[in-house]
Amino acid sequence: MDNQNPDSQIKGISGGKTKFIVLAIVIIVIIAGLGIYLASSSSKTNPDKQLTILVGSGSYTCEYISQVATNFENTHPGYKVTITTAGYSSLLTSEENDLKGKSSSPSIVMYYASQAAALAPYLYNIPTTGPNSIDVSNFLTGNMYSGGYQIATNGTILKTIGIPVHTVTGYNLVYNTTIFNNTTLQAKFMSEYHFSFNPRTFKNFTALQDAAAFINSNTIFNGNNNKYALMFPDSSHHSMIDAFYNMLYPYVQGNKTIGVPANSSANYWTYFAYRDGQYMPSFNNTQGIRALEMYKNLTQYEPSVSVQPIGYSQQEEYFATGDYAMGIAWSSFFPTYSSNTSKVAGNYSVALMPGGFTGYSPTFLGINPYATNVSLAVEFLNYATTPSQYKMGLEKFAFLPGTYSGLDVAANMSGFGWVHSFVNYSRNITLNKSYASVITALSPLFPTLIPDMNSQILDYFEGKTTASAALSTAYTEWVNAIKDQGITL
Repeated sequence: MDNQNPDSQIKGISGGKTKFIVLAIVIIVIIAGLGIYLASSSSKTNPDKQLTILVGSGSYTCEYISQVATNFENTHPGYKVTITTAGYSSLLTSEENDLKGKSSSPSIVMYYASQAAALAPYLYNIPTTGPNSIDVSNFLTGNMYSGGYQIATNGTILKTIGIPVHTVTGYNLVYNTTIFNNTTLQAKFMSEYHFSFNPRTFKNFTALQDAAAFINSNTIFNGNNNKYALMFPDSSHHSMIDAFYNMLYPYVQGNKTIGVPANSSANYWTYFAYRDGQYMPSFNNTQGIRALEMYKNLTQYEPSVSVQPIGYSQQEEYFATGDYAMGIAWSSFFPTYSSNTSKVAGNYSVALMPGGFTGYSPTFLGINPYATNVSLAVEFLNYATTPSQYKMGLEKFAFLPGTYSGLDVAANMSGFGWVHSFVNYSRNITLNKSYASVITALSPLFPTLIPDMNSQILDYFEGKTTASAALSTAYTEWVNAIKDQGITL
């Protein structure tokens, strides 16, 4: 057969006109088929121009990255970015399975600080200099040491495993400005306590307690339809351990006898101190007892823990009702406070914790080393963290940037003036790499250490034990758990 000659396929057909008709039909079919093939081929994206990103379902990062993906496709014709999601409980397992199995998808994975140690051995070592690199100097140091690096026990950075795309600070003090801007209350408070009623100037937790007691006793406050002076997290499900390291930090940091470095920021590393040649829990001492007693004092202005524990959901929802004059919050709750349904929208402000500090719990993006196009993944992360994209995220989702340049953009936008104080604080804190490595080493033990601490604090809050006994028991349980796992700090 001569497949190159169309005439050769119609020689047995009689009649010249019929031959021409058949030939025309054959040509049309061939052309049509070729057109379908070309259209089909052109619609397929080159694998080198595709990215798949796995993010937590329902997270602010999901909202932000989905919009960034659309913008990336619009500015990079021919490229395709696909967003997939997983719930919090399955996110880590899914990512571990894909990375350990050397799957080429997803190209980029989202993870939280507490998941960094588990994923670190399998994530791509992101270049920080040269071509196809990310300038990590633009990312907050506190964020990077919370999960952006894989760190050896001696404090050496082994590799850069991710970038903090979303800054989540915690805890922060939020307050209802209709109360704190009341000139009558300001004057009366100054007369009674002899310091400013401005929460941004509170120097310690005693000042916070004074302000709560004052608000609680004033009918002017009740006239604003508020029910409670202060919302303070006390849920034993998880919130207690997060609240207590914020309470503990100002009492122990810089104390040479205890061993927690000065100006190191509040985080899980506050729970450990270097003394006598090793790292040990930092809270079983007089300062820890003082911190725990103050913690209990600050929960008295809300329903008791046995009636209504205040956990993450309550922190996010309750302050937005306008029932509270002040509250302790993660920065990730601020979009809810600013939403159309919030009764404090436009009437709340943010301060660092009393004494001027906060902690870091950012959301990270890491790269799969087996992805089809790792360099494209690096390019996307750089694009997602540009000031222009962060500005979009702030305007659409109140998404707090992970870079200094992004936060500078935020600080100059309406409603984000409080970011100035946070940026200044972040530029000046000192982080000890070895303390970050301790938390990395212990992170597999968190499912044990967290309930050990929370159950003891709950017993103290419910009057079942003393502050001293609660911390002593938690200390013993932590030390034994570390020894049982053969972990040397």
